[in-house]
Amino acid sequence: MIKYIVKRLLLLIPVLFGVSLIVFFLMRVCAPDPAPIVLGQHATQESMDAWREANGLNDPVVVQYVDFIKGAFTGDLGTSYYTKTPVVDEIMSRFPATVELAIVAIILASVLGIVVGVISAVHKNSIFDNGGMLLSLVGVSIPIFWLGIMLIILFSGTLHWLPSTGRVDPALRPDTVTGFMIIDSILAGDMEALKDVLRHLVLPAVTLSLYSMAIIARMTRSSMLETLNQDYIRTARAKGVPEGKVTRRHALRNAMLPVATVIGLQLGSLLGGAVLTESVYSWPGIGNYTVQCIMKSDFPVVQGVVLLIAVIFVLMNLIVDVVYAFLDPRIKYSGKEA
Repeated sequence: MIKYIVKRLLLLIPVLFGVSLIVFFLMRVCAPDPAPIVLGQHATQESMDAWREANGLNDPVVVQYVDFIKGAFTGDLGTSYYTKTPVVDEIMSRFPATVELAIVAIILASVLGIVVGVISAVHKNSIFDNGGMLLSLVGVSIPIFWLGIMLIILFSGTLHWLPSTGRVDPALRPDTVTGFMIIDSILAGDMEALKDVLRHLVLPAVTLSLYSMAIIARMTRSSMLETLNQDYIRTARAKGVPEGKVTRRHALRNAMLPVATVIGLQLGSLLGGAVLTESVYSWPGIGNYTVQCIMKSDFPVVQGVVLLIAVIFVLMNLIVDVVYAFLDPRIKYSGKEA
């Protein structure tokens, strides 16, 4: 197992190299010149030339890429063109917001998705099954941005039950210790702030979780149906084992193997930045921030965020593979296996 983990971590290097190469050159080829965007439309040609020279944009592209890679290996991803703040600091100041939203969303999606999937499989072709699969179809099909807008109109604009933007009321914002508002509110012992943080989380978390919930529900149902048709399940039933125990202890655990893969990949996607959800709810995470930086051609920030997303996906894949071994002891890894 250790050899396998080390091998996968080493494979992270060429993956990140490839990702960095693609995003670096795409930004140079497709993105507009950042100089007039940063300096404004009234900037003179001399000032723009001086700005490009100061930021290394007049160097050959290959030289710029080599400098970027050297900095990345030392933890220096450059400086934002706008805030003049190191990219690492910019990302880390916003990453906790995305992590908090993604974790709440994946917990909600996993619990509801597994419950719906199990009920649909146990009551195959019943009204519960049809209703659950209809909900999953809606979750896969509905555009996230449209769902977010509709939820805002209903629960914030019409019913006035929940806030529509932000993470917390500025007047209730707890002192920043970890960057995670839920944890910071608990550490401060401020239950009013905690309640407000949770209220701000409801709409974006529900919006973000719907697609993942639908995928998890469909995978759970499919895996459960396959497991329930196995011989050992029929044997357990023939021995008089209660149906609930058969479902929970025998079927669900074995059916969770492919479901764990889906949950891990969905979490990686959410942690990478839920761009549409964060944009709709003005959530101060890396997804919303990245969109703003792309529009402003802030090359260093975009490159840094894409590298972070690549690392998250590779690590989540590794974690899922390791979890396999705990869910199914028959799976063994060696240094020779992929």
